Amino acid sequence: MSTEGKYALIGAGPSGLAGARNLDRAGIAFDGFESHDDVGGLWDIDNPHSTVYESAHLISSKGTTAFAEFPMADSVADYPSHVELAEYFRDYADTNDLRRHFAFGTTVIDVSPVDSLWQGHHA
Repeated sequence: MSTEGKYALIGAGPSGLAGARNLDRAGIAFDGFESHDDVGGLWDIDNPHSTVYESAHLISSKGTTAFAEFPMADSVADYPSHVELAEYFRDYADTNDLRRHFAFGTTVIDVSPVDSLWQGHHA
């Protein structure tokens, strides 16, 4: 990527989605890269890089974990399972039209400084 004035965001997990939402809301152009084929990061048990096990649940409450602008549904357990979290992150991405910013199935293989900027390569 060498588009001047454009930023890269690596990963579409919870932090990547939060970053994407804030960049999008601020009108800052960016490209997102996610090696898996969907959002959710490690909370998506189908992600080959996930370390989540079948009985995993969040250890903090949904109220303290949810995005402030997007509370988790009343039907979600107080300490959500990985299934509920993966669904929540998909819903957040869809509600805020964040998927359009990401190239899924794309792995960033390196980044390096070029002058005062960074240049990346992906596969």
